[in-house]
Amino acid sequence: MKLISDILNDLMDDQLSLSVPLTKTKFLASKIAHQELLEWVNFELKGYPSNGSLPAYRITKGVIVGDMIKSGIRFSDHPFHLPDLPADLNEQMQLFRAHDNVSALESLLKSKSSNMVCALFPENILRTIEKPMKNTNGADFQLLRAGIKVPLHSLHKILAEVKDKLMEFMLALDKQFDVNTEIRDLKNNQSKITTIMNTTIHNNGDGNVINTGEKASITTNVSINKGNKQVLERKLAENNVAEQDIRELLLVIDEEPPVDQKFGEKVNLWLQKMVAKSLSGGWEISLGAAGSLLADAIKQYYGLG
Repeated sequence: MKLISDILNDLMDDQLSLSVPLTKTKFLASKIAHQELLEWVNFELKGYPSNGSLPAYRITKGVIVGDMIKSGIRFSDHPFHLPDLPADLNEQMQLFRAHDNVSALESLLKSKSSNMVCALFPENILRTIEKPMKNTNGADFQLLRAGIKVPLHSLHKILAEVKDKLMEFMLALDKQFDVNTEIRDLKNNQSKITTIMNTTIHNNGDGNVINTGEKASITTNVSINKGNKQVLERKLAENNVAEQDIRELLLVIDEEPPVDQKFGEKVNLWLQKMVAKSLSGGWEISLGAAGSLLADAIKQYYGLG
């Protein structure tokens, strides 16, 4: 079918906006009256509702950052841990959700104004976070704004996922139906098209963790004796933690012993810095591996593992 061939050709043209083959797919979905395909295409072309569900490829983990004033000093874009919140809310707030349509995502990538993108929390969430932080940091503490930040290349990953899913779908259609297939024939094969959709477009893997660099699969297994700084240092070095970052951790790790299985403030700040480096590509390890590796190593050093 010529329309399917046209869409495949558009997908292979890296100079074209992804909205071009998506628009042609919308035309195809309308002609064959396939509502599920039409719904997916419309969401990608128009954006997903802010209060609706999102496909897994549009959700990724990020780092909580904020602008705050503490003891008269202003900190901008500063990583921090969320205060104690219900577990499900805490987890949800650490996920970056891309609701924008493909054209908007493409525009953000072309602007290159920053290598990071941040989704700000609404005012009611901001005040919910600020209240317990005031209790910890003092009455003069102010949280001016906060949000979830991810590297800009996360948007590229979303667009690549959409493009790959659409191409897999069209290739499967092209294989299932010959070049002489008419629109009415496709319309009469709704169940086959739905099956193809389920095995291509809706066949989601674990796409929620950002990987950066060739060393994203670094092992997180650690074996460190309590209080053994030499082994801790060696294990971090083996996993490409920069020498300067290792020295910084070794200087503060004994200043604030953990209380109730919780690390001290300086160690937590160091952990936040390292996770941010993982997200920005400054440390070639996946976000999931970074958090697990560092937490496990420090716990074992403290004798908590």
